[in-house]
Amino acid sequence: MLKKLMLALPVVAMMSGTAFAADTYPERSIRFIIGFGAGGNADTVARLLAEPMSKDLGQPVVVESKPGAGGNVASDFVSKSDPDGYTIQLMVGGHAVSAALYNSQPFDPLADFTFLSTIGQFPFFVAAQAGAYENIEDLIAKAKAAPGTIKIGHSGVGSTQNLTGELLDLETGADFIHVPYKGGAAAATALLGGEVDVVIDTGTIMTPQQDAGKFDILAVSSKERWPDKPDVPTLAETVAPGFDVVSWTGVGMPAGVDSAIADKVRASVHAAIADPDVAARIEKLGAKPSPMSGEEMRTMVEQQIETWKKVVESAGIEKR
Repeated sequence: MLKKLMLALPVVAMMSGTAFAADTYPERSIRFIIGFGAGGNADTVARLLAEPMSKDLGQPVVVESKPGAGGNVASDFVSKSDPDGYTIQLMVGGHAVSAALYNSQPFDPLADFTFLSTIGQFPFFVAAQAGAYENIEDLIAKAKAAPGTIKIGHSGVGSTQNLTGELLDLETGADFIHVPYKGGAAAATALLGGEVDVVIDTGTIMTPQQDAGKFDILAVSSKERWPDKPDVPTLAETVAPGFDVVSWTGVGMPAGVDSAIADKVRASVHAAIADPDVAARIEKLGAKPSPMSGEEMRTMVEQQIETWKKVVESAGIEKR
């Protein structure tokens, strides 16, 4: 009996230590890692959350940029960080794209992370110069009638925008020429200058030009019409039944974080998103606030990885 009790003591001690750590967490500042440069959308979203989370958790949440390789530098750093709850990451839809596009990565995009929650979801819009096409059906019909003549611009080879365009080709039978640019703003400028005929990108890129009367937004990539553009038809209801592409931002941590700590950070993320001012600013960035459970987020990422793998293979995109 005494022997059994002595054997059990280390286990009890470990459990007590874990519980104590979760109860007192956090006791110091938390690093909020982003994989892109300062001033971009990822940086903006991270800072939107950092302030209310700092107040809620009682410790500073400090945004730290580790740009490179489409966010993979940051993901690699986070995946190898101590799972003590003091390193969190702003994850983006490109996390799933990279998993499909790279032959190998220094981390497992699923197993090496604790997924906490999405922050916001956003679709992509198909836009052309004002008056160039009657509607999305007209664009696709002309693309199919003259294969390899209509140019579609996007924000770089391997970007989610690029793969969305490739999926549009596959789903409609159109044969666009895909032209990469260094970001959505550059692609929009190319459309304004007539270098390309169509652009696929976010509402934050497209809306100012639409408001100025320079772009017509022909369709949206989400399965349902987007709330702030209810007059824009979906690709699913027009030329590509079942088409549904929605990108996202979210929060993750290294794998192995104590579940009680993960729950505490997730609750803080959800509380921030629920704040009307934060939600309004997320919406201003073209996204819809969308808190999820960790399991829901993980399932979504897993499904997107499989979708993009099929697109990369079918479109013959060279893996890196």
